[in-house]
Amino acid sequence: MNNIIAPSIFAADFGNLKSEIKKMEENGIKLIHLDIMDGHFVEKMAFGPDHIKAIKSMTDIPIDVHLMVDKPERIIGSVIEAGADIITLHVESSVRLNSCLEKIKRSGSKAGLVLSPQTSEETLKYMLDNIDLVLIMTINPGEANLGFNRNMIQKIKNTKKMIGDRDILIEVDGSIDDNNIKYCKKAGANIFVVGSYLFNGDFIYNLNNLKRKLEENE
Repeated sequence: MNNIIAPSIFAADFGNLKSEIKKMEENGIKLIHLDIMDGHFVEKMAFGPDHIKAIKSMTDIPIDVHLMVDKPERIIGSVIEAGADIITLHVESSVRLNSCLEKIKRSGSKAGLVLSPQTSEETLKYMLDNIDLVLIMTINPGEANLGFNRNMIQKIKNTKKMIGDRDILIEVDGSIDDNNIKYCKKAGANIFVVGSYLFNGDFIYNLNNLKRKLEENE
């Protein structure tokens, strides 16, 4: 799963979700990103297991679920049952991360860890053998309209080096657009979560523009 553009469903027109998903299918989207927010770990509240079920009923595109919640162990079971294909947890969100990751992997879903901008990649050191991907936030989680944090390019490089030859993907999320996506790729990212840039304006034009940027210098 390399160079995957994953639309963030949070930025889509939820009133016309079926048509939004159909547009994704018609344009070769291979992963949908869905944020679950609890109003505690982050200020906002958004989505839940029922929304995962609803989306799963509309498409066969895999769903990447990003849990921005305190104590994710409370809801992991219902998120798995709802059909999440990938589940990522914030390093800062629980003292039971290893058991959470094991539960996810036993279910057959892929498990990942999330690093907020202020969280060092060193926190991954003792968990790299238990995960399938790392999600690096390039803005503060749950906060919209923040500029891309260019310091995260170095964090992507550092994380790539830490991973070594392990089969672990690197995902980036936060203000990804046609100006910074190629730098994320060059640093070692594989999956690019895109929200506002993709859905504001012409979806197909914006998607193709992102693809062109990813193909540059290949």
